[in-house]
Amino acid sequence: MSDQDLRARFAGTWKLVGVEREVAGSGEKLDAGVTQTGYICYTTEPRMMVIIRRMEPGKPQEIISYTGAWSIKGDAVVHHVDMSNRESWVNTDQVRHFRFEGNKLILTPPESPDYTHGSVTRRSLTWEKI
Repeated sequence: MSDQDLRARFAGTWKLVGVEREVAGSGEKLDAGVTQTGYICYTTEPRMMVIIRRMEPGKPQEIISYTGAWSIKGDAVVHHVDMSNRESWVNTDQVRHFRFEGNKLILTPPESPDYTHGSVTRRSLTWEKI
């Protein structure tokens, strides 16, 4: 698929329909009882923005949001963050491996230390085009 075709396939608004998070070493599933909702939007300029709300029973909701330019590098989409509610993400590149399954886009960040559990985790976010 050409770069132009990939950009066209990404372009639009996507709704978060699934999140999987597990401990990298053991495969232990995390987030039982957690509800996550969100949207990600890619434009052809190319600009992107994402907002995700995470609700865990007994804890205040958490909002994750950022925006910036985006590019494709092989099997990864790179979000070049210029504004975020996570200050440490500003002026960073957030890399997400991607694959399409029908009208769904699955984004998988690299394994990394988890900000809530401290262990290294794998994550996968499934988005459906709306």
